Amino acid sequence: MDGMLAGLRVLDLSLWQPGHTATQLLADLGADVLKIEPPGGDRERIMPDRVANYYGNKRSLVLDLKREEDRAKLLELAKDAEVVVEGSRPGVADRLGAGYAQLSAVNPALVYCSISGFGQTGPLAMAPGHEHNYQAYTGAFTYPEQGGEPVAAKPLVGDQGSGITAAFAILAAVLCARRTGQGEYIDVAMADVILYCVAPSGTIGEQAPAGHKNKPPAMGEFATSDGGYVVLGVFSEDHFWDKLCQALGLDTHVGVKMAERDRRSAELRADLVAAVSKRPRDELVTELARAGVPIAPVLTREEGLSHPHFWERGVVARGPDGDRRIAHPIRYKNRPALPPARPAEIGEGGDLGFSKR
Repeated sequence: MDGMLAGLRVLDLSLWQPGHTATQLLADLGADVLKIEPPGGDRERIMPDRVANYYGNKRSLVLDLKREEDRAKLLELAKDAEVVVEGSRPGVADRLGAGYAQLSAVNPALVYCSISGFGQTGPLAMAPGHEHNYQAYTGAFTYPEQGGEPVAAKPLVGDQGSGITAAFAILAAVLCARRTGQGEYIDVAMADVILYCVAPSGTIGEQAPAGHKNKPPAMGEFATSDGGYVVLGVFSEDHFWDKLCQALGLDTHVGVKMAERDRRSAELRADLVAAVSKRPRDELVTELARAGVPIAPVLTREEGLSHPHFWERGVVARGPDGDRRIAHPIRYKNRPALPPARPAEIGEGGDLGFSKR
């Protein structure tokens, strides 16, 4: 069965994770992704986990865009492509003859997506950086309540988030281009995506919701007796609060409404901290989850990747060699995404181009 994006032809000129994420999502759904690599291969080839998870279901072609004959080959491929993705700093693709103006001149319906740190315009556009630089500018670092150094978000919000955002924007532009015959230039900035995620959350300072003076007493992380942590998620829901207190033996706090919980936040939280600290993590999670209380264990990366929920969902799966892989993160009923595949070797399958495939 063809994937949902069968027939979509994508040239991947990206060198880093954001572009690889975007094109992997498209490839998983059947798009024909031709990864253009410089001589010696993409710079992420030295990272086996990245190669295993983001180079599957793609083909590879080596082009040296500093050579005129290879730039001419790229122009020929652009005539048959619908999408181009690149991830260089602003101006680099243009200097290599692979910019939007150059490629769209031979294919006016081309959808061209640039993913960069700070975008193609603005005072920071030419500033170099990586994930944590973009997090720092956008307020994504958090500060421990007891003071201390600011802490970056561990998930690659900018890298992965900009790739997901780019895939969404690309498909919207492809729909429009197929309808109108007019292509599109898409400017995705990693910093913009992080700020979009941070803005509504009040990350810095853990600001209390409007109308509330204090942090809700049953929100956030709590240490357990075995050195682990759990996260409680009781905010305005009185019934969750009552179930939590009953399960922890804090019967005198049952029936305390939200307004009073706000006024007595420090006192109530101290009682919760004491009660949780006497219980082991997994036992507490099992009991409170059974009672219907919003609770989660704070898992390590390895524990998260091993959790049966994510294996049953299929977001973690076995690769063709039996190794563990991250799979397509969305489930589809009628046309499922392709399973993880063996990564293409440098230059493998790229000589077929698009029109001859």
